[in-house]
Order: sequence, then structure tokens, then C-alpha cells
Amino acid sequence: MDIFEVYFNHKLNIKRINKHLNKSHIREKANKFDGIRAGCVQREIKIVKSIEEYADMLHRFIKEGSEKGCDIIVFPEYNFLDLVGIFPFFDKINKSFNKKDSNENENTAINNKDNELIYSILLSASEPIQRAIEYILSFYAKMYSVYIYSGSYLLREGDYLYNCGTLISRNGEILGRQKKLHLTDYEEKIGLKKGDELLAFDLDIGRVACPICMDATYFETFKIARNLGCNIIILPIANNEKYNTYRALRGIWSRVQESFVYGFKSSLNGEVLGIKFTGKSGIFAPISLTERKDGIVSISKNYYGNSLVVADIDIKRLEFERERAQYFGDTNEIFEKDYYSKTYNRI
Repeated sequence: MDIFEVYFNHKLNIKRINKHLNKSHIREKANKFDGIRAGCVQREIKIVKSIEEYADMLHRFIKEGSEKGCDIIVFPEYNFLDLVGIFPFFDKINKSFNKKDSNENENTAINNKDNELIYSILLSASEPIQRAIEYILSFYAKMYSVYIYSGSYLLREGDYLYNCGTLISRNGEILGRQKKLHLTDYEEKIGLKKGDELLAFDLDIGRVACPICMDATYFETFKIARNLGCNIIILPIANNEKYNTYRALRGIWSRVQESFVYGFKSSLNGEVLGIKFTGKSGIFAPISLTERKDGIVSISKNYYGNSLVVADIDIKRLEFERERAQYFGDTNEIFEKDYYSKTYNRI
């Protein structure tokens, strides 16, 4: 254990977190909605100096979701970035990275030496951060009797780091962890590893899968989820590019139309360590199920700032419409046999 990991273990220890959670919050009865209601968090990175400040920030979204009758609340990709603020001398490091980025307009200023530094910090902080996030969200899931998807953080296995998210039950139990399957160029540059299996989870609101951000760029991810019997896909994102409506369509919206599922997208925005994030949270459905026939059940107004997108879904109607869909499930077996052979036999 290196000195940085000792430091993070001290700053994020469970006794300290537990003392704060039990002192600060009176247990409140959840406002249960008679149906399936989802809440997708869109939030701006807020650099914090303490774990208590971070826990309170998460709590505000969960409390709002509970008051609105949500069955599940979804947090975005890289939901832990606020916590890098407790790292010693973080303000100077962050200022240096942001200055490099502003000079070059894009993230190309971050060189290999910077990547090694970032990976070293993340490796040391990963286990204390994972432990703290899972403890805090399990506490609130049980407190409000609501499913919580953690958003993603970094999971350490030996010397390897994975971008990973956790699904938590209404009674605060960890139901499972899903690793990101398709990494961005930047994630590969800093040394993250990719997962190799898409999992399915049975909740009392339906069967769900939880791929992460870039995973939705590829239709295979959602096709596998449907083959696993999933009707709901949870997708946390942290898109590090300027917001563009048409670029955004390459992700979950298109996959939902192809796969005839509901899609819950939670987005992180803001800037840290020279990296800028934008994106809208939203709840999506096949076009025939949406009031305006646009595939959008509900979506955030802006691609920046904080909000909670809430909407109701109807699994029985989804299944009914899927059965009626004229072209759903159509395949070109000759083309696909050739496509899969050329694409995957090289991997």
C-alpha cells in the first residue's frame, strides 16, 4: 500500500462516513409511486474537499427522486471525479491541466507523462473511493427503498483498473458490477482495461442491463441485452466532447429504436484535469411509445448543469408494441454471417 492509498483510506474511511450519514439524515419514508417511475441524474462536476460534502451532494438527487416517487435513480459515468479534490495539492494540479487544455483547445496537450501520473493517482484512490461510494449509496437505497445505479467509478483488480458501475437493491444490497466493454481512446491511453461480459439483473421493475457510455455506440451491446431478455437498459455517460445533437444520436437513442427497449441515460458535465464533459440525461423509448413520436419520453433541457429527469414507463405496453412492430427482429442471415465472421474472427 503506497502513501497515496493510505491517505485516501484515511480521508474516505467508513467509520467517518457512517458517522456523518447517521448524524445528518433522519430516515424518511419513501413516496412510492404506483407504477414504474425512473429518475436519471444529470449533474455538474463539483470538486469537494471532504467525503461528507460528496455524500450530501448525492443525497440531494436521491431525496428529490424519492419525493417524486422514483423506483430507480441512475447516476452518470465517472460519478467519483468530484472526490479527486481531496488529493493533496489538487488545486494546483487541476489548474495546470486546465491551462494546458485551454492552450490547445482539445485534450491533446495531455501527454504520456501526464497519463502515467493520472493512472498512478487513480490506482491509489480506486479502492477507497469504491468502498465509500458503495457504502453511501447502499445507505440511501435502503433509507428510501429505491434501486440505485451508482454511475461508474474505477474498479481495481490487482494492478488493473476498470470503468465499472454497481446496481444496488431497495434494501441496500450490491446486486452486481458491470465493467465497461468498449473503451474510448483516452481511457486506453491512461491504461484502463475493458470488460468482456454483459450482465443482466432481475429487478421488480423488469430485467435490466447496465452498459457504460461508449458501449452504446455499437448495436451489438443492445442486441445482446435483448437476447438476455432485458427490457430496460441503464446507460451512464460522461462524454468528453462539445455537445452536438446529432453526435448524441449515435448512442442510446438509436440503440433503443433498434432493440425496442427503454433506455435510461444519466450524464456528467463540467471540467476537471483539462477534460470537458457535456451531455443531456434522458429517458428514451421506441418511437411508437412516445407522445410526440420522437423516441423521447423525457430529456434534460440543457447539456450542462444539474437536473433530475423523471418519467414513467410501461413494460407491458413495450412488449405489446414490440410484438406488433412490423420490422423488429428482421435479420439478413447471409450478410450477418459474413459480417460477424470478418469482424469478430480478427479479435
